[in-house]
Amino acid sequence: MTYFINFDIISLMKIVFTTTNYLEVSQLRFKTILNKSAVFLLVLTFMMVTASAQPVQAGEERTVVVTSFTILEDIVNQIAGDMVDSRVLAPAGAEVHEWELIPENFIDLEEADLFFYNGFNLEVWLGQALNTLDEEAEYMALGEEVDAETIPIQLGDYEGDPDPHLWMDPLIYIEYVKAVNEKLGEIDPDNALVYEINTARYISKIWKLHADLHQDLAQIPANSRVLVTSEAAFVYFADRYEFEHHGIWGSNAEEEGTPDQIARAVDIVQDYNPGGIFYESTISDRHVRSVAGDTNSEVYGPLYVDSTAEPGEPADNYIGMMEVNRDLILEALKN
Repeated sequence: MTYFINFDIISLMKIVFTTTNYLEVSQLRFKTILNKSAVFLLVLTFMMVTASAQPVQAGEERTVVVTSFTILEDIVNQIAGDMVDSRVLAPAGAEVHEWELIPENFIDLEEADLFFYNGFNLEVWLGQALNTLDEEAEYMALGEEVDAETIPIQLGDYEGDPDPHLWMDPLIYIEYVKAVNEKLGEIDPDNALVYEINTARYISKIWKLHADLHQDLAQIPANSRVLVTSEAAFVYFADRYEFEHHGIWGSNAEEEGTPDQIARAVDIVQDYNPGGIFYESTISDRHVRSVAGDTNSEVYGPLYVDSTAEPGEPADNYIGMMEVNRDLILEALKN
């Protein structure tokens, strides 16, 4: 088995310093104090973990970790790599809101040691999944577990309920990562230090992503910062990066593209005249194109929210999908 620690001591030190730099870039009210002793201890820890790591032999049983959709699967993979048996229910490209469990899903849930899902009614099929778990399996609703202020769904059948798409704010997503790391360490304490190191490395990358998004999206003029999408799933992203956000409908769990929804969206686009309107990767673009046809607007997409892309594509992981989203938004709204 290959451990996911694939960086040297210099890389480990870079994690410490870059994490501090991005905290400062993001202007958070937080200070990280580094001194020679702290760096020495981190390096020493890395050396001890690396020296003591015993590879898992072929066929040796691993912890089975099941996730409800690919955003959460990516967190597990970034932290644990092949140290756990990672499985996902709604695969890349699938619509997690409306997913229907298939026979393979039931097998995975029955064999799961740990099940991560988002909560806040993202997985409307959750009850069926929880009822399938072994009585000794553990589970965690990451969106409900993290300490983050929720924003209500803007419109539609679920108006007023907490919007479940918290991961679209990278700083909240970091809290997801921390929660997964902590739970993995509890259920698999022998590898807890390895998970901690991989988590530190991954969080440093998310801080860089946040800093890049903050800097790049600042290029969009104030009068162009209107984000119109199919599902109103960008409320946390819009709140973090100072956009006004409107969706044709409030949640993919409700009926999509009704005449009233289309008429309302047409009014919004005519009022704001954004540089473009967007559709997402897990749903059809036909409703956005209907609005575009009535308003002479440009259509852009797909944006990624409820799923990463297929393996091998630029958006096949969280960082990649957020970068693809940034590039599309800049293309549509910058000028």
